[in-house]
Amino acid sequence: MMEKRKRESEGGEKEQSNSNPSESETTNQQQMAYNPMLNPNKNPNSLLHFTNSDFQLRMAQTPLKLPHSNPSQYPLNMSKEEVVSWILKNPPLIGVDVALEELKVMVTTEFVEGVLKLSYGAGLEALRFFKWASWRLNGTKHTAYAWNLLVDLLGKEKLFDAMWGCIKVMKTEGLLSMGTFSSVFGNYVSADKIDEATMTFEVMEKYGCPQDVVALNCLLSAICRYNQMEKAQDLLDRFEDRINPDADTYAVLMEGWETKGNVAKSKHTFLEMIARVGWVTSNTSAYNAFLNTLINDCQEEEALKLLNVMKSRKCFPDLSFFYRVIHGFYHRGDMKNVYGFWEMLRQSGIRPDSRTYDTMIDVFCSSNEFDSAYQLLDEMVFNGVFPNSKTYNSVFEALISKCRIEEASSIFREMTKNDCYPLYANYVMAIKMYLEADDPEMATTIWRHMILKGVAPKADCASILIGGFCDLKRVSVAWKYCEEAVGRGIQLPSEIMRKLKDGLAKEGNTETYKHLENNMSNDGGAKAKSDPKNTSKSPELILENNRREFARLSEPPQKILKKLLESSMITLPPRPATLKPAKIGKNYDPEAFCDYHGVTGHVTNRCIALRRKLQDLIDSNQVPVEWGILASQPNQ
Repeated sequence: MMEKRKRESEGGEKEQSNSNPSESETTNQQQMAYNPMLNPNKNPNSLLHFTNSDFQLRMAQTPLKLPHSNPSQYPLNMSKEEVVSWILKNPPLIGVDVALEELKVMVTTEFVEGVLKLSYGAGLEALRFFKWASWRLNGTKHTAYAWNLLVDLLGKEKLFDAMWGCIKVMKTEGLLSMGTFSSVFGNYVSADKIDEATMTFEVMEKYGCPQDVVALNCLLSAICRYNQMEKAQDLLDRFEDRINPDADTYAVLMEGWETKGNVAKSKHTFLEMIARVGWVTSNTSAYNAFLNTLINDCQEEEALKLLNVMKSRKCFPDLSFFYRVIHGFYHRGDMKNVYGFWEMLRQSGIRPDSRTYDTMIDVFCSSNEFDSAYQLLDEMVFNGVFPNSKTYNSVFEALISKCRIEEASSIFREMTKNDCYPLYANYVMAIKMYLEADDPEMATTIWRHMILKGVAPKADCASILIGGFCDLKRVSVAWKYCEEAVGRGIQLPSEIMRKLKDGLAKEGNTETYKHLENNMSNDGGAKAKSDPKNTSKSPELILENNRREFARLSEPPQKILKKLLESSMITLPPRPATLKPAKIGKNYDPEAFCDYHGVTGHVTNRCIALRRKLQDLIDSNQVPVEWGILASQPNQ
């Protein structure tokens, strides 16, 4: 009857809250009769004996798992906590209690906490589990952390009646804390029930929690987090006569105004903060928020003026603010403000971190101020911040782009000594720079270092190296690297092959020239073959019509792949999201499947990538001889 009267008084709303405090002019006794937050002494155990028609309906609609819920139904990599959480979110017809009993798990406080962490979205089923576990803790009680998890879980599901029932039990056991009410504030505000959140704040003292500035800040933070700034400001105006706001109060508000982008309100709040609490050195979040609001409004000069005032008061924002503004201005090309805020950071006495140093090194390199960049490299180490690959690559790339050869060589030696390596693009640019500067020895050093560190050269890099040696009239060396590139499966452009052919012809190297000419394709494509006189163990590979010659196999590649996988001698490429490849060629066969790639389109035995991989293993003598997979003659 009471619920009926309540619905009628609210105008027959379609959706009824489980715990809305009455907004009508009822007496306190009437409010306490139906509002759980206002009656902390109502039977606290009643929450453990709930009924819910929606819950029963969902249970009836859930398919029965067979044989029941024993752990063997679940993947071996699922923990017991994950299994229980899955049951709570998918309750079986046999009932959650029976399913939990069949698991035969050892219930501990840590186990309960682990299940609750994974059970957001389980709603009342999580509450049922909590009750079930309470009888199996062997005299141990649930921890305050477990209770807080349950309160937060129920609040996020908007099960506010059950949530308040839990809070009442926590009150009787002395487990309530500010963290509990902070969760309640956040969940009410996220459900657009700011009035209920405010009423919770007003009744906190009935539950043994002080109604102080810490509680007020928690409530304001929840409201500001959901961008309800006007209501947050109204709330502060309402309670500031009773509760003196502190620095954190204003920091919360200014962070909200920053998100809102309201410069006028932010200035008003900042000035009010200075008037009421003064300059507080540790209040960096408030200073960050106000300065960010000014900068976002393109008031950089105003922000720098404020920083000078703050400097006189020995108050500064933190390093994260300086990094954001310096990094932001650098990418906008506003060097004036970059230098201005960098200088202010230096004056503040705050030590930059690696990302701030990296940004300023980029700034100095882009402005050709390399001496300043070198000074920062030394300063970083002095301050306990060590250069990383990003740091060195920024300097290395800038030196290459400016053709500062000696300095680039020095940085390369320093970075490799410190186990930092160039990016692929920097390898390529460096090889080109050294060849153009008539320093082929350093170019080959870069090439060898790249290969040593497992960075596979591509056609662009090989072409630059081979073409550079041709330009230096060192055709025999170019031919050597051509053989190496072809041996690595690199398809060289026809222009490079023609340049190499012309160079060999000019040198009168008839034998090598004829060998190359015989392997040039009719359309000008690259053809190269290993020197037949070469007795080294380099791969005997040729590039003919863009095809690689493979050794004849005594059994199908699919069978060899299985052996290699069992022996852990080969790893499969990453599995695609779908069986259908991203690019479909004209020979695509939807009925064929490749075990190596895991896609349709071609069979395993005709997979070119797999054949290349097998040939690499054969050439490097990694395939056991006793397997007997090789026939006597090659098969093209």
